[in-house]
Amino acid sequence: MHSLKGIVFSLSDVLAHKGSLDQALLIEVVKLLRFLLARGVQPVLISNTTWVVNTADGGQKPFQDYLADLVGQALPYYQGGKDIAYKQYKGAMQPILDNFGWVASEVFYVGNTHDDVKAASNGGFPLLNAKWHGDNSPYGFEFASPKEIASFVDCCCLTPQQWFWGIEDGPLRVYSIAPFAEYSKAYPEGAIYSTDAKKAAKADTGNIRFWGLLMAARIHLSGIGTEVDFAAPYPGHKSASQKTKLMNAVAVVSGSLRARYLYDLIERHCDAPKSQTLRTSGGTPSIDNQLNTIRLNPHATMTGEKQRKYKNPPNLKGKTVLVVDDICTQGYSLEAARAFFEAAGAKVVLLSWLKTPGPNDYHAVGALSAPIKKPFLPYTSSGCAHNVYSNSGNVLNANADNEIAEAYQKYATWDWPAQM
Repeated sequence: MHSLKGIVFSLSDVLAHKGSLDQALLIEVVKLLRFLLARGVQPVLISNTTWVVNTADGGQKPFQDYLADLVGQALPYYQGGKDIAYKQYKGAMQPILDNFGWVASEVFYVGNTHDDVKAASNGGFPLLNAKWHGDNSPYGFEFASPKEIASFVDCCCLTPQQWFWGIEDGPLRVYSIAPFAEYSKAYPEGAIYSTDAKKAAKADTGNIRFWGLLMAARIHLSGIGTEVDFAAPYPGHKSASQKTKLMNAVAVVSGSLRARYLYDLIERHCDAPKSQTLRTSGGTPSIDNQLNTIRLNPHATMTGEKQRKYKNPPNLKGKTVLVVDDICTQGYSLEAARAFFEAAGAKVVLLSWLKTPGPNDYHAVGALSAPIKKPFLPYTSSGCAHNVYSNSGNVLNANADNEIAEAYQKYATWDWPAQM
């Protein structure tokens, strides 16, 4: 997992509005810049044009210098067409990354205009869409104030340090943010956030924004976002299940990084029994419950400004697909998705918000008795070999329950530190 090292700020309609300075907003912007510096995150200013401020003595001062005086230290500034290529051009951000020794996965971009959308996308940065001076673009994660960006950085980027759990073994790559621990002696702090996370994932209630932004930050800071060509949510147990609001964050971060988000790429063609229902009724969940009820959708919906469906099945050969589910127990859902995508020639990365701890070892699909020859059609399983991975043996961050509980509680009541 990378750490957040820098944030690139566009001047126009972010740090100021041309022709006027809103002093109340400027105070908030200065607080944000000071906060980032205090947390070890370097702000970088960028503009395609020269900005000046009229001073009280009748003179003029470059805006970046005026802002630096308010912040209390110099701020790196790059002018498009002079210091670097115009910001929206491909490759314009690379000199900034090179100068600081950063990689794209360590940086976010704060902007508001259509040129900012292009600059962020071409740079490989998710767009944090600053809405406080105007509404110039529908893309990116929307933030109504500088304070909201500060709370996102503090609670979703800096607090959790690593995936809670994960496996990297050849083609198998699967990760979870936190333990699902409503009642757990091993992860007692999980009770603070687990019920809310389940509500956000299952019922479109709870603190959806926090959980969505947390996943978005994990996708980007892990570097996974820059690898992905397609992203798809795993469907609910019923064929009529709708995409949850929580998945919008995956759609936004995918779009920011030029991956194509296809909310119905994995299609539930008939209802599957819930694993929890099977367990409570004395049954046993298996991978077959998933393999026999999903397929890849040959006419998946392309999201974006204009939604349209594929006329022919999307070409997945040699591509990387990100699959996201809410809660992973033994991995049957994620593994079924992986089996179908690998049958279509794709590489797969699997993510979930929560991982059920305890004796719930991960059951990775080995050889299928009957190979999936046509992944865009329904399939009937006749069994498969499993590679079982120890649940406890693949914990990457045993302190994740404390970190996520702290971030979850802090986000709900976040305010500027006193020294800002």
